[in-house]
Amino acid sequence: MKPRVLLIQPPLEDFYTTPIRLYPLGLLYVAAILKKFGIEVKILDTLNPLKKRKIPWPKKFSYLHPYLGRPYFFKHYQRFGLPMEKILKKIEEFSPELIGISSAFAAYYSQVEELIKTIRKYFDIPIIIGGNQATAASDDIKARCPEIEEIIPGQAEVSLPVYLARKFKSFFPSGLHNSEDRGVVDWRYLKPAHELLNPSSYQIGRKNYISLQASRGCPHRCSFCNIHLIFGRKIEYRPIGSILEEMTWNYLQRQVRIFNFEDDNLAFDREWFREFVMAIEKNELLKKAELTFMNGLSYENLDDEILWLMKRAGVKKLDLSWVSGDQAIRHRYQRPPKKDEADFFPLIKQAKRLGFFVTVYLILGLPGQSKEEIISTTEKLLDHQVLVGPSVFYLTPGSELYEELNLPDSIREDWDRYRSTAFAVETDQLKQQDLIDLFIYIRKRNLERLSAKD
Repeated sequence: MKPRVLLIQPPLEDFYTTPIRLYPLGLLYVAAILKKFGIEVKILDTLNPLKKRKIPWPKKFSYLHPYLGRPYFFKHYQRFGLPMEKILKKIEEFSPELIGISSAFAAYYSQVEELIKTIRKYFDIPIIIGGNQATAASDDIKARCPEIEEIIPGQAEVSLPVYLARKFKSFFPSGLHNSEDRGVVDWRYLKPAHELLNPSSYQIGRKNYISLQASRGCPHRCSFCNIHLIFGRKIEYRPIGSILEEMTWNYLQRQVRIFNFEDDNLAFDREWFREFVMAIEKNELLKKAELTFMNGLSYENLDDEILWLMKRAGVKKLDLSWVSGDQAIRHRYQRPPKKDEADFFPLIKQAKRLGFFVTVYLILGLPGQSKEEIISTTEKLLDHQVLVGPSVFYLTPGSELYEELNLPDSIREDWDRYRSTAFAVETDQLKQQDLIDLFIYIRKRNLERLSAKD
């Protein structure tokens, strides 16, 4: 009889969430590994179809209370996901021999721990966790939650088979003993188990979507980022044929019409990216779909030719990370220096001429930033007819900046504050109220620009 493993995407609590960012791609890769070795697997995505309910806002966020409900700010603190009793019922129905839970973000670890402790209260089932936060803070998590049997760090294709070889020996090759045995599972040729999800639960508008990944790793060394803990600093691409095969299957079998790439730096290799978008443009089926890049594209290797090819390949929106309009700030935090303002704004103009909807993301609250610079940069971007995405700086464990910052224990030890919506990290230049005011200002100015355009 096959072992049964249940993979869970847990609920989360916040002022808001972005549904397209909730597609459980990491769990689908884990599921594909389990299936590869003959294990029966089921995914319980507690966030889809997305259910939400208003809950009392935590006292630790009391400083936000005067702003709640104001225009351009949050209205409620909410819990997203299935109620705990329904989660327990689904566990009982499947009766798994092992449960795996995703722990991707520090800010939502509280809900992960709550879920684990509740499950262990009712079931004697071993539980493992993986993901970004599980990798970045494994020792702290073990101390906080001894109910966890094991933490699976880094890329699941490397570390998970080693654990499973001990857990379910008869399903694994006898020679699998170390995490360097890549021949067992190579992510580049592994098809995520999209078939385990109900496609109608993942829609943008009325169109089915999936998230997928064409590359892993990022050679850049932005000091506020920790993605290297999972995927390393060397970028690695899938064969283009493998990506098109995954897309085609989902287009035909699951009526997917939007493909969202979660890559951290998909366009790093210009020639690879050029070949990829050309392959999409030449595919009579896939060019009818829409491609999105919600994690953003590096503008470093975008140019007139690439933009034109992207447009022909079904790309309608560009998400670009500018971080700051101050070149010294970008340099200080090791943003790629290849192209600067003299290249960036002409790129935006060309993208607008081609009909792209462009969003440019700024970080608010990096040490050294000023209120005046953020407002000036925002206005300049708005003059170029783009949407400005305000991303309030938050702590990312394992990043270079995280190690350098001198923060009070009340902030550093409280993972609930590791989110943009907490406005938790103050600097000499920007206090909490400044960050909130800037956030509201940018959202208001975006709406004013869109209204004026209409």
